[in-house]
Amino acid sequence: MLGIDIEQCDRFTDWATGKLKRIFTENEINYATKQQNVSQHLCGFYCVKEAVVKATNNKTIKFNKIEVLHEASGKPFINKTQYVSSILNGKDVEISISHTANFAVAVVQIN
Repeated sequence: MLGIDIEQCDRFTDWATGKLKRIFTENEINYATKQQNVSQHLCGFYCVKEAVVKATNNKTIKFNKIEVLHEASGKPFINKTQYVSSILNGKDVEISISHTANFAVAVVQIN
């Protein structure tokens, strides 16, 4: 199963904390706010969540329950919580995120 999403980064500027927490995890918010361009990273995380919805064809997914983390090398991955494992039915997932100053894109492959 494959999902892809692309969004404009400027959608994620000047968001109130309450709105951020409805979509992103505490770890994602902390990671993004330590980066030079916060909105690019938040947008990339959002794209991953949308791509998961598309790959699974499950529109009931709670975005703040899907968490993007990074390996020491910087490679992003989805935290395999019990919630995520139930959505993926035990399958493996690979993600890729890329961004420019204006757009972010993510691809999710579920095997």
